[in-house]
Amino acid sequence: MNKLVKYILVIACVCTGFKGFSQFRQPPAFRDSHTGPALRIDAVKENYIKDKLDLTDDEASRFWPVYRQYHNEMVDVRRQKRLNMSNPNGSDQVRKEMYYDEKLVEIKRRYTDEFLKILPPQKVSQIFKSENEFTKELIRQLGERRGRPE
Repeated sequence: MNKLVKYILVIACVCTGFKGFSQFRQPPAFRDSHTGPALRIDAVKENYIKDKLDLTDDEASRFWPVYRQYHNEMVDVRRQKRLNMSNPNGSDQVRKEMYYDEKLVEIKRRYTDEFLKILPPQKVSQIFKSENEFTKELIRQLGERRGRPE
């Protein structure tokens, strides 16, 4: 019975904790690169970041297109990195692994500069903190749903 109560509370928190989630709709450009559960997670993630950054209307209109480009590029490189894990050639795999890590850092540097043109440094820092917090919370909740302790 205790697990059932926790499960219901988690669902209630997720549904009510993210303002307007049920009415949130992704623009077509962002929707094209994602399907299914990933799209829903991205929508919740955007709402989470939006709440953390407290963007003005002007900042939001300039920030979200750039953030979506950043997000899509990061997802693409991470996908390529995962596919590389199945490469049977050890030395080639290690070399490509380092290449993908460098690509991720390069993308983050480039978009940090772009974000700084739109937002103050405190909010740019909050973008990356919010992404990390969201990921940790998502993993924690998924672990709870599977019956694993934190």
